[in-house]
Amino acid sequence: MLKYILIIIALTSSIAFGINENNEKKSLEDISIWDGEWYFSWGYNRDYWYPSDIHVSQPSLGNDFVVHNVRAEDFPEWTDGIWNKDISEPQYSLRIGHFFNSDRSWGVEFNYDHTKYSSYNEQYARVSGMINGSYVDSTQLLTTSYFRYHLHNGANHVMLNLVKRIPLLFDINETNSIAFLVKIGGGIMLPHSENTILGQDNKVGSKEVTNYVGTNKGWWQLNGWTIGIEIALRYVFYKPFYLEFSNKEAYSKLYNIPVYKGTAEQSLWMNEFILSLGYTYDSFN
Repeated sequence: MLKYILIIIALTSSIAFGINENNEKKSLEDISIWDGEWYFSWGYNRDYWYPSDIHVSQPSLGNDFVVHNVRAEDFPEWTDGIWNKDISEPQYSLRIGHFFNSDRSWGVEFNYDHTKYSSYNEQYARVSGMINGSYVDSTQLLTTSYFRYHLHNGANHVMLNLVKRIPLLFDINETNSIAFLVKIGGGIMLPHSENTILGQDNKVGSKEVTNYVGTNKGWWQLNGWTIGIEIALRYVFYKPFYLEFSNKEAYSKLYNIPVYKGTAEQSLWMNEFILSLGYTYDSFN
């Protein structure tokens, strides 16, 4: 997946060079897709989920119902340490980006957020629709055996963003410089579902190469899309290393999420805070 995203970044950068040829320091003939500023960052996030409706369809069981305004939380894991576990186990964020014009103000970015969604246990919610072939519309206590709904490995956002950078203090990428960034884009969702619906657990198989990604099954499911906007402050504390603190708002649509003998659909609004450590390389400077 990452290989194909990098190819897209490279092609987009090449096109952008042509558009901005009058602003480049080099002639168009001398420009390579590798020219410009490249950066990489790794960090960890906290996620805040707005209440959402979850539609469950299990035709063979006579079930077609909606659980309304389900409240959920994240599952950061980094709060009890990072180095005592695999660094990719907690909620993490990865960025690989390329500023392609000579003043390094416009760029493209591969943007990956490993977020996690956990419905609150023991919450009350309205449940309406068909259950066991009979119509219901009542408030239910969502116990772990009645309705448990997790996207724990996780609710993964895979995005390609357009990036605009505005320097606030000192020259870009100099030590102690600060810049403001706006990122907007879209992509796909790769959720991993763990749920119990009316006492029945779902089974997505084991985490192995032949079962990594699927639609109706698979450890991760290619079952949705996402769009979002992110704002960030980047502080270069020691050139070329920087810290970046960002806030992201994303809307996602999930469909065909595996549940026992059926599927679920859901729309998600997420607000996310991210702190990352990054490195940048600039061929123009």
